[in-house]
Amino acid sequence: MTRAPDPRPPFSRGPHSLRRRPACPRPAARDRLLDDLRATLAAACLGQDAALQVDHLGARPVRSSAELAARVDTLALELLARMDAEGWDPGAAPRAVTSVLAASVPAAEAVLLRGAGRVRVDSAPVDEVR
Repeated sequence: MTRAPDPRPPFSRGPHSLRRRPACPRPAARDRLLDDLRATLAAACLGQDAALQVDHLGARPVRSSAELAARVDTLALELLARMDAEGWDPGAAPRAVTSVLAASVPAAEAVLLRGAGRVRVDSAPVDEVR
């Protein structure tokens, strides 16, 4: 008895067929980046020299710590989405921060630049990484 050929070519089976977009951080790096952004935004809201007024970045003022955490989380996710849309171009970090936060927050820009640098290293061909 002969066996019918598999309709899928061998290279499309298994986890190797799942490819990520080249201009996105790996999931573990994205989670670390999101945590760094949350911490940076929280520090910018609550720090000694509070550069970010989260009351101006929502539909209503923040009334509790839970609302503050939710707003910081929303802003961090929006920053990542904006960088995804820009293809993680390092030059897009300042634009993303000012468009989402309506202010310049250098610490948030630094986190996004660090993430963009990691994406460029991860997506570069092996010959280019040294």
